[in-house]
Amino acid sequence: MKFNIMGNFAANEGLSIFVILVWLGINAFLFVHFYMAFLIDRYYYTRVILGHALSWARAPAACLNFNCLLILLPVCRNLLSFLRGSIQCCSRTAARQLDRNLTFHKLVAYMIALHTAIHIIAHLFNFERFMDSQLMINSSYLPYVLSQIGNNDNTSYLNPIRSNETNPTIVMFTTIAGLTGVVITLALILIITSSMEVIRRSYFEVFWFTHHLFIVFFIGLVLHGVGRIVRGQTLESVAVHNPIKCHRHFEHLG
Repeated sequence: MKFNIMGNFAANEGLSIFVILVWLGINAFLFVHFYMAFLIDRYYYTRVILGHALSWARAPAACLNFNCLLILLPVCRNLLSFLRGSIQCCSRTAARQLDRNLTFHKLVAYMIALHTAIHIIAHLFNFERFMDSQLMINSSYLPYVLSQIGNNDNTSYLNPIRSNETNPTIVMFTTIAGLTGVVITLALILIITSSMEVIRRSYFEVFWFTHHLFIVFFIGLVLHGVGRIVRGQTLESVAVHNPIKCHRHFEHLG
C-alpha cells in the first residue's frame, strides 16, 4: 500500500518536482556564475571602491533577467492552449502540469521579489561606498584616487558620483539606471501588493489594472542597464595594465 501511494505521488507530482528543481538549479547556477564573473581582474579597481557588494548586486540582476523572461509564459493563454493540445496526445501527466501554470507564475514572482530586494540592498551599499570614496579627500587613499578618474579630458570614470558635493539621491534620479530602477521597483511593489488574495477577491479591478504595469516594468528593465553605473576596465586595458601590479603605483592614475 505504501509503495502504491509513493508510486502515485511520483506519477502525479514527479514532473512538477523535476521542473521546479531545474528552475531552482538554473537560478543557483546564474547567481554563482555571475557572482564569480565580477571577481575577475577587469573589475579589480571597481571592487576596491565597492567591495563584494558589486557581485551581490550583479548576481541577482542575472537571476532577475532570467525570471522576468519566464514570468509571462505561464499566463500566455494561446501558448498554453497550443501546448495542451500538443502534449495531451502524448502524455496526460505532462498536460496536467499546465493546469498549474498560475502556481508557477507565483513562484517566479516570489523569486523576482527576492532577487530585487538583494539587488536594491547591494546597490544601496554601493552608493554609500561611492560617496565615501569621494568624501575621503586623501591622495594616498586608493578609492579616492580611483574616483577622480575622468575629471580631466578623459570622459571614462569608475565612480558615478563625480564630486564630494554631489547628493547620491540626485544621481539616483538623474541617471537612466537610477530613474528606471525607481520606476521598476514602484511598478513591482504595486503589482505584488495588488496580487494579495484579499485585494484580488474584493477589488479585482485594482488587481487587473495594476498588473498591466508589467508594460512599464519591462520597458524600465530593458533601459535599466543602458546607463552603465557599474564599470570596469576594458579587456584591452587589462591586457596592457595588469591591475594587480598597477595598483601599487596608483598615485599615477588619472
